[in-house]
Amino acid sequence: MSKGNVTGRDPGAAGASGGLARGVSSASRIVAKQRIMPLSYGRVLTGGSAADETKFLAGIAGRLGAETKVIPVGRARSGIYLLAKFAVREGRTRFLMSPFTIPDVVTMVRLAGAEPVFFDFEPDSMASSLESIRRNIDSRTAAVMITHHHVNDWRLPEIAAICRENGAWLFDDCAIAFGGSIGGKPVGTLTDASVFSFSYFKLLNYFWGGLVTTRNPAIAEALQAMVADWPRMTARDYASPAKSCLKFDAASSPALFGSLVFPMIRKRLQKSGGAAGLEFIRVETETLNRSLTSRPSYAAFREWTPKLARIDEWLAHRRAIASVYRERLGDRMASAGAPADVIAESCFVNFPVVVAPERRDDIVRAMMLSGFDVGRSLYPNVHRHPKYTSVGGDSANVDRLVAGAIYLPTHFAVDAAYARAIADRLAAELD
Repeated sequence: MSKGNVTGRDPGAAGASGGLARGVSSASRIVAKQRIMPLSYGRVLTGGSAADETKFLAGIAGRLGAETKVIPVGRARSGIYLLAKFAVREGRTRFLMSPFTIPDVVTMVRLAGAEPVFFDFEPDSMASSLESIRRNIDSRTAAVMITHHHVNDWRLPEIAAICRENGAWLFDDCAIAFGGSIGGKPVGTLTDASVFSFSYFKLLNYFWGGLVTTRNPAIAEALQAMVADWPRMTARDYASPAKSCLKFDAASSPALFGSLVFPMIRKRLQKSGGAAGLEFIRVETETLNRSLTSRPSYAAFREWTPKLARIDEWLAHRRAIASVYRERLGDRMASAGAPADVIAESCFVNFPVVVAPERRDDIVRAMMLSGFDVGRSLYPNVHRHPKYTSVGGDSANVDRLVAGAIYLPTHFAVDAAYARAIADRLAAELD
């Protein structure tokens, strides 16, 4: 990695192919539940060139196929805005989507002139409910957007058939699923269009950025025309996310997290007697601004291009850690009913475990006080957000999932010993 890495850690060192026991963690070491893949902070100032973008797009073509058209965007959520704007047409303004997301994603749909409508998950799963989609889709529906989470949504063929029957586009939000596949075919090539995120919490990361991919020439042409006049992001545009990234990166590093940050969290839990404040919910977007109508800087492409070669290695590590958790907690995993081949091809940005909602906070507190940093639901149910309670659709199963989910880390600093220790401790709480 570059000299700008704040950790100096090689995120591939704990990879499955080289033996998980070589990771930096051990069962007795405190590991932050979330880490940022190392990136170069100095890249903002050193920049890049048009050649870096060309190399990156060639690398994407190598993964997704030359027939896949790629539209880079300065922020991933801009891709959702573009697709919603494209999909809306006379008599069709409804945009079906999952409420298991951040509020800003729903705002992007509204800013595009579409009407969000929520569909539910299957119980104790992040797989889209076919019944809920059928119940909410109609002749006014412009598009359906499903989201791939830790396990890919394997019902795409059935959802695609429902969309065809109703004349609606099918999109997928692949923000945390880059490198995943279904049936051997890469995510990003299986629907009418897909959106990827490459911001700092993602596997392939920079401070902001993303892609829209499509194999439909009409969609590609329309989206390329929309972004043609968008300016490129500058160092000033990246200043705010870079600052936030650096603060989190430092706080979650082994040196600070184990000795300062986690002890403070535990002390607060001991005083409060509860596990409140562990969820991460952002509300940033109210209107379109420059960051939402910009293309990535050349510096972003220069950061992403060399990382492409290691995506499969990094995914192998996450999958290997997830398999350790599954040995002990497989029946408790959200989407436990997914086919084995789908699980093998998924990305596992984390490993969500489903528990009784009334016990969740007590279990999280017990885990934290035992020295294991775990999180509650990765996303909220935005159907409960004051801005979106009036939105139509279903979310009862999403609501229960959010209330009962505990997620375990799979990132590069987690090794097999730590994964077994945290799984054993959680299993003991559940017995």
